[in-house]
Amino acid sequence: MKKRFLLCWLLLSAAALSAQEINVVEKRAPETVPFAQPFALQFVLSHTPGYEVTLDENSLSKDFEITQISSSDNSPGTKSYDLTALPFVLGKSTFTVTFNLVQNGKTLASAPEELFINIPRAQTFDDNNLREIRPPLIPSGWLTWLLAALLLAALIAVCLYWYKRLQRRARKIGQIDDTRPGNVIALSKIDALLDSGLWENQQYKLFYITLSDILREYLWRQFRVDASADTSAELLRRVKNMPQMAPLMYQLRDFLSSGDLVKFAKAVPSEQIRDKDVKILREIITETTPKEPAPDAPKENV
Repeated sequence: MKKRFLLCWLLLSAAALSAQEINVVEKRAPETVPFAQPFALQFVLSHTPGYEVTLDENSLSKDFEITQISSSDNSPGTKSYDLTALPFVLGKSTFTVTFNLVQNGKTLASAPEELFINIPRAQTFDDNNLREIRPPLIPSGWLTWLLAALLLAALIAVCLYWYKRLQRRARKIGQIDDTRPGNVIALSKIDALLDSGLWENQQYKLFYITLSDILREYLWRQFRVDASADTSAELLRRVKNMPQMAPLMYQLRDFLSSGDLVKFAKAVPSEQIRDKDVKILREIITETTPKEPAPDAPKENV
């Protein structure tokens, strides 16, 4: 009798284990995505009801920055995951992700998935085969004098512009530079930006441009790193080998990605996202500021 009971228990356990399954039944993603432009992916999974489905973030491809992850239960046995990603590589790349079937914190089954996405270079027109086919335009009469006057006016305007710019630069050189530490200047500029009214007037793009400029100015003042003309990807490559920035690379990447979505993709950030980005910038400034040595204790006179 005991042998029969044991045999039945083993058969039931094997059936239960074989029923723990998870599969990707549908996936949606573009085949070609412009460089550094956000795009959407969707995965629909079929799984054994009664178990939890999770996304393994460590399995995500390092060639893409994930800016948003959301999920929804379609039925007791199906679940959808929607992701927003930013590509930071060129050429044919592989997007990887793994979904796990979990119970009581233990992974029972996994469903790895790969997508091949092409990220083309920016289109240029440096083609030696292109030729000008229009005949040269030769003005005559009063039109010649008009064009000459316009060219002269443009030349005068350019000269005045550079003259005034040189004067402003000379005045700046003559002025006393802000001698405060770089971290103090950056933190005060963050406070001034929050009090400027740009956010309240819904000028989100200008707000994030100023926030990004504060970071770049801080890097120059504190480390003499000139990132004023760098893209987000170039800035990350420039500072990744700095020992002060190494522990903060994840936060820095999150900060730059959030700003790019507002500045280039015209995303409308929430106050929670703004507060998160401001907090990240303050943390970067605080953590990379050299700590002042503690003052020596005064010696007692013997």
